[in-house]
Amino acid sequence: MDKELSQYSKEMAAQILAMYPEWKDVADTEEYNGETYFNLVITPPSKNAKAPLRIYTYGDEITVSFDSYHGHFFDLENNDGGDAKTLIDQIISDDSAVVSYWRDDEWCGSMLLDYSDVPTNNEEYPYANRIKIRTWSGKLDKDITCDPRG
Repeated sequence: MDKELSQYSKEMAAQILAMYPEWKDVADTEEYNGETYFNLVITPPSKNAKAPLRIYTYGDEITVSFDSYHGHFFDLENNDGGDAKTLIDQIISDDSAVVSYWRDDEWCGSMLLDYSDVPTNNEEYPYANRIKIRTWSGKLDKDITCDPRG
């Protein structure tokens, strides 16, 4: 890369790799819109996930995404739990699942829930006719077909 990481990206990259040293070998940088940023892509054990775990620092914020869910953070860690590390840890545990709602191939919405709270119907998104539940390991993945309303 021709350009150097911002101070924010350097600091976040160092902290992330200190917390998750097993991911150091896949750490990289990307450039977009003239900005070079830290980029980490982790392939999950699940073969059903639509997208891998991705952690990147574009725009001096940390974005964490997995399957069809993502979150934006300014802090890697903070005391209230609304931080990137909390989301990363939720994703890589099988205690949480990404739940996405679909109407055929049209995405309706996604959320990250405790696995014990995953829905069994489309009450949250009545328009949806399919619910995809994706976990890090894939062992608890499932697809639910439902009758759309509306």
